[in-house]
Amino acid sequence: MRRGALMTLTLLAFGFWASIGIVRAAGPTPQVDEGMVRQFVTDANSDTYYSVAYRTGNTDILRESWGGEALLSMQEDIANLRFAGQYLDPQLEGIDFDRIEELGPGRVRVVTVERWLARLYQMGGTYLGYQRQTVENRYLMVLDNGVWHIIEADQEIRGGDPVFRPGEPE
Repeated sequence: MRRGALMTLTLLAFGFWASIGIVRAAGPTPQVDEGMVRQFVTDANSDTYYSVAYRTGNTDILRESWGGEALLSMQEDIANLRFAGQYLDPQLEGIDFDRIEELGPGRVRVVTVERWLARLYQMGGTYLGYQRQTVENRYLMVLDNGVWHIIEADQEIRGGDPVFRPGEPE
């Protein structure tokens, strides 16, 4: 008798846990707000954050949108420019979104193709030249305590100037 009751309880428990799994599987999949993602990535690359940081050397401003390895990489890049006595004035000329993919709760992969114009200056303000490039960026955005940050930015240069050119861009 006890064995029968134990089997019944086991089967009931199995059925309960299986039904929870079915409910979870049948539940709606979270959908990322693609408009928000596009705006966030565009703002993170805007003059307000990205360009100001490169012009002034103030990387604290980047912390609003950037984190993790992406932030560390930019901080290192800006420090190397400063060490060389130079700074960049980057301008985003265009951005196309190839893919926005939700990887899980609070994790989004964004693939863009961006067109950039960067002017290079000596610290005293002497203009050295410009470079135009088209770049594919693969961003990983994460939601941390209700705040989005780009924590990875893998980049592939698709075209443009291999080195800085003298003079003004056309």
